[in-house]
Amino acid sequence: MANSIPVRTRRDVLTRDGVERIHQVALDVLEKTGVAVHSEKARKLLTAAGCDVDNKSAVVRLPPSLVEECARKNDRSVVFFGRTRKHDARLDFNHVHVCSDGNGTEAMDFETRKRRPSTKGDVEKSAFVADALKGHGINWPNVTSQDVPQGTRHIHDIQASMENTEKHITIATNTTVWEVEDVLELAAAAAGGMDELRKRPFISSIHTSFSPLQIEADSLDAGLRMAEAGIPICFYVMPGPGSTGPATLAGSVALGVAEALAGNTIFQLHRPGTAYVFSCGIANLDMRTSTRAGGGPEHGLTSAAYAQMAHHYGFPALVGGFVTTSKEADQQAAYEKFASAVTPILAGADMIAGIGLLEDCRTVWLEQLVIDDEIARIIGRMAQGIEVNDDTLALDVIHKVGIGKDYLGQRHTMDHFRTEFFSPVVTDRSSFDTWTAKGSKSLMTRAHEEVKRIFKEHSVEPLRSEVEDVAAKLVKKRSR
Repeated sequence: MANSIPVRTRRDVLTRDGVERIHQVALDVLEKTGVAVHSEKARKLLTAAGCDVDNKSAVVRLPPSLVEECARKNDRSVVFFGRTRKHDARLDFNHVHVCSDGNGTEAMDFETRKRRPSTKGDVEKSAFVADALKGHGINWPNVTSQDVPQGTRHIHDIQASMENTEKHITIATNTTVWEVEDVLELAAAAAGGMDELRKRPFISSIHTSFSPLQIEADSLDAGLRMAEAGIPICFYVMPGPGSTGPATLAGSVALGVAEALAGNTIFQLHRPGTAYVFSCGIANLDMRTSTRAGGGPEHGLTSAAYAQMAHHYGFPALVGGFVTTSKEADQQAAYEKFASAVTPILAGADMIAGIGLLEDCRTVWLEQLVIDDEIARIIGRMAQGIEVNDDTLALDVIHKVGIGKDYLGQRHTMDHFRTEFFSPVVTDRSSFDTWTAKGSKSLMTRAHEEVKRIFKEHSVEPLRSEVEDVAAKLVKKRSR
């Protein structure tokens, strides 16, 4: 599968008993404490299904039998289609698809090297660079277009993304029904009509809960409209251990699972068979700074645990990773991104979002997209493990080469080194003298040069001509 990491050596972080206990706690929370569902439309669905609904407080208590029944209705064969077929991403629980992430508000200008509010141009450039990366599979726009009127940002974000990547696009700026209608119209124009979009939805839609145990009306109603159009739903939960969730990681994972199960129940009651993706970014509060510790090891652990719970129910998982609180692309960014990504990748999370951003998913650096892609491919090689069979054991070759010789000239070496060895793009493995002779270039310099190469050499299949006209019409409509 193109642009994905096959996981052969899975490393779970929860025992079977741990999975079952988290499941039981989530059901108990939904049955006894309940969840506040502020959408009247959703509460009517839940009332008809036999839930205990208090319309005054909006609190709904869900019977475990209903929650489990709806969990079984989820589409088990979810495909995140690319705009072109070569980039289709099948969420089969055996491959990891690395995603860019996720509506940041700042950008490090590639030319001036100044940090500033993000623009539509940054959405375009980051999507274009990500499209060229071999380790990147799905495009969640890194930033949002803050140089256009707020009521039109969702239009500019989806247009800029579609024009600059052939990969699947997941959208988070369509938080109301009217914004969803615009996104659907524009995506349908790119697909060749609404029927074609329904057959191959190359977009998915992110909708969120508000921890602890709240689901707001606008975002939920927008998600229900997306589901009606056959668009996959990523339901994102973010309980923060120590702030909006229990300080213990298990407690916050259980809380997040409860919120996700509540969301799925609503979506399956509304449209049985909705493609529903368990999604989370569970990072604890740093008690010394009162900020979110997105790059901590706890984030990687909760992402891995949440993915394991999602697979327990038969849902694919989108989780946070490659996250750092560093303000620049430095050593801290490298080890935090590795720490928050390695655990969910080895756990087999279907999608891991975070590449390209610094400052806990706030600021996009194009060079960081390239560096993070390298990190993803390094971890991907680890996740593949070591394949043992007659060919890889190479007994005949060992006998042939014998004692004291080398294997460089062997056909077996030529057949296997490209698949057996990780091949870097921006990592420098040359000697000190060679590195010095080539200008003593830092990692950031090499990544900067790689971005320039991508701008010069990469290309993206153009959109249908009518997309630009539809976008202009929608912008004019919403600008009023």
